[in-house]
Amino acid sequence: MEGAARALAHRSLFVRLGRWSSVLYGLAGLVLGFLVSIGLGVFTPAGAGGVASALAGVFTSPGSWPLAFPYYAAILFSAVGLAVAYRSGFITIGADGQLIVGMVVAFWLLYFHGMGLAVALIVAGLVGALYGLAVAVLRVWLGVNETLSSLMLNYVAVALVNYLVGGPWSSGGFTKTPLLPSSVSMSVSSAALLATLSAVGVWLLYRYTRLGVAVDAVGGSRRAAETYGASFAKTILVVALLGGFLGGLGGAVYLVAGQRQITSLNIYQGLGYGYMGILAAWLAWLNPLATIASSLFIALLYLANTGLQLQGVPWSFALGFQAVIVLFVTAFLRLSRREA
Repeated sequence: MEGAARALAHRSLFVRLGRWSSVLYGLAGLVLGFLVSIGLGVFTPAGAGGVASALAGVFTSPGSWPLAFPYYAAILFSAVGLAVAYRSGFITIGADGQLIVGMVVAFWLLYFHGMGLAVALIVAGLVGALYGLAVAVLRVWLGVNETLSSLMLNYVAVALVNYLVGGPWSSGGFTKTPLLPSSVSMSVSSAALLATLSAVGVWLLYRYTRLGVAVDAVGGSRRAAETYGASFAKTILVVALLGGFLGGLGGAVYLVAGQRQITSLNIYQGLGYGYMGILAAWLAWLNPLATIASSLFIALLYLANTGLQLQGVPWSFALGFQAVIVLFVTAFLRLSRREA
């Protein structure tokens, strides 16, 4: 009886906390993840102190946040589209390929044809939309697994980049393109703002239009959704187009606000930010608005990883710290939902 009373009191406290409970659980997971990562730091050249300094420096110094804005923008453009797609049961992992083709198209238009920035961004988004649509068409009419087909298209995008930077677009014999002209630019703050506004817009679209109802209906039960008038094929095609457009736009924004040239890519890792977008989408529990926070969180972790590299920590070990922290945050968020 005493144990049951304690459990009831705990649940009553959780109910009183209401919507803040998930935040508190998430913060608890974040703190514990940091502590475990710092402990693991004794096995690295940086030591526990170096790992603590790198993590604390990024998260407690807002002045360093703009350095993460290009990563944040690319991750968020991917994450918000994926969140909506996953809610519909369309489990694509093609955001990285869409980012890459968006970069390629934007560079081609800006460097070789002198197009305006706005035109290049829109066209890059449209090409990304078509790249995403190809996966949806294969899924809807041929029953091809979207996870597999989107992964293969990621490899195609990487192969295209490696061909271009090693051949016709090579600069000085190196496997990279020339830099974009200085007249073509976007500030990192503008890139972050555009990504954030896009995420808010997608959330409004999901929350206050019939698309959101169709997405949730199809994701819950395809047969039941179609019984009540929500078309499976139309819904999947729309979310694929939306996610692909955001991916292509994100790649173009990252190009003009980030590295400003295209370099060769690892065939298995690609650009990487699309895969981080998958993580951000699930970390946000597929809430398009919450992907803003999860994408910034992952971008800051990525920035901390680069700081750890400067202290002699191998990149693979730095990614391990990121994985540990995200794992604890995800686990505690899951625990908060079970308690609710």
